[in-house]
This record gives sequence, structure tokens and C-alpha cells, in this order.
Amino acid sequence: MLVSHGVKARPILILYGDVAKHSFTREELMQLADRTIETKTPWTEGKQVFLGVSAQKLLKTHDKQGHALKVHALNDYWSKIPTDEINKYNPVFAIKKNGEWMPIRDKGPIWVVYPLSEFNQYDNEILHSRMVWQVNRIEVLGKE
Repeated sequence: MLVSHGVKARPILILYGDVAKHSFTREELMQLADRTIETKTPWTEGKQVFLGVSAQKLLKTHDKQGHALKVHALNDYWSKIPTDEINKYNPVFAIKKNGEWMPIRDKGPIWVVYPLSEFNQYDNEILHSRMVWQVNRIEVLGKE
């Protein structure tokens, strides 16, 4: 945990399920950040640049390659990200958009972002449903 003025940094993400439960602060996620995606989305104007931890790295860090993920939002919305999509698209758990932290009112603190532009999937409603924003929990599911 990072300490600032004697106060512990507050976790923004809990990883649980088929792993030992782990909480991450924004700063810890930033240290793990390994992927930048530049893409258009249905919710933003023009291409945006997203930085965060890729799904593949998150799973590899916990020795869970080949597992699916169930991503939960603050409002209890959830979506499953299947293994085949993790392998193909490697979506990012974005913590920065255009170099800035994302506030809750603007889809933060974490937003699942797929490289829609790179794969010409801008109109793919299935992928859109998996681009969960205001993420606060990720459940590691079994192998698929």
C-alpha cells in the first residue's frame, strides 16, 4: 500500500474468484500498466488513448492464463469476458484516458476498453456490452 501523509491509498479494484483475493490501488494498477489502446468508442468523440493493465497481463500476473473474467461495475452491472476474446483482443482495464485519470462521472476509475478501431469492430454490440465502466471488482473464473 502506498502511504501519503500517513493515510493509506484506497483500493479501487478487488480481484477475487479463482485467485487469492487481492486489492489494488490506482498507483499499483499504474505500476502494472502494460497496454495502450487508441480507439473510437460509441461513448466518446473521435479516437481516444487509453492506458491500463491488459487482461492477459492481469491473468499472467496471477498465473491464470486461459481463464475467463467476470467484470463488475459500481452499479452492479457485470459482463463476462471469455477467454477467446482475451486471447484475440486483449482488452485493457484502462485507468487513464488521454493521459488523465478517469473520474467516476466519466466512466472511471476503471473502464474495460477493447481495441475496436484496430479490429474494425466499432459497431459490435456484443463487445460494447463487455466494455464495462466504473469497474470495481473482477472475478477470475475457471478455465474455458
